[in-house]
Amino acid sequence: MNVITYEQPLNERVRMFLRLEDLVRRFDHGCRGEQAWETHAAMSTLVELHNLTSRVDIKRDIMKELERQTANLLPLGAQPGVDRSALEAIVARQRMLVERLHATEGQQDMLKTSEFFNSIRQRMAIPGGTCDFDLPSYHYWLHRPHDERLALLGAWIQPFREVMQAVTLILELVRQSTYPRQSVAQGGFYQQSLDQDASFQLLRIRLPMDETVFPEVSAGRHRFTVRFLEHGDPNQRAKQTERDVNFELACCAI
Repeated sequence: MNVITYEQPLNERVRMFLRLEDLVRRFDHGCRGEQAWETHAAMSTLVELHNLTSRVDIKRDIMKELERQTANLLPLGAQPGVDRSALEAIVARQRMLVERLHATEGQQDMLKTSEFFNSIRQRMAIPGGTCDFDLPSYHYWLHRPHDERLALLGAWIQPFREVMQAVTLILELVRQSTYPRQSVAQGGFYQQSLDQDASFQLLRIRLPMDETVFPEVSAGRHRFTVRFLEHGDPNQRAKQTERDVNFELACCAI
């Protein structure tokens, strides 16, 4: 059955990781196209990535999360039925990623020192600011051979590739930390308390592709609520459905 998955982060760190994941996927999609407009879409996404990560020490947050996950996974090795070899492989990979991120600390950010990239980034803050009469050098570059454009984008995205290896593992473990269970939102409303002894990081809601509602989640430290809304007319405000909604729910914690 084809489904749509909706994810709700429960802390700022996971929120950042999900945004990074989404932006890198969009960047890769833009790079696959050979047209100038597709390269421009990739460049626009790269600017978003730079703006997002320049405000925080993303590498330090990732290393802290890897170390936290490792500390929580290690005790599982003493429990019966646990695949110790698989667990050891995961922990070894986490430690390797932490070492690699440590090794890259303090390295100069190529994007910060690139006059070409920064001219594009500054103009993108203005609606329509990257027209050919605003940035003739960018217009020229967009019409260079695709391989040439791809080579420069590949060099610029490389620091994010190293970060994304760690983010991908973190999110993979979080998503796989529990199995989804069938739930029912009576009259389009669902509420659940959260176990205070568990460190919940992510809610995942799955609905059939042909379902005509979507979830709106409000989450706090102690509980969360889900309202399922109907959006019959995109020009009108969505309203909570009055019917019962069957959905799959996973409360992920590691």
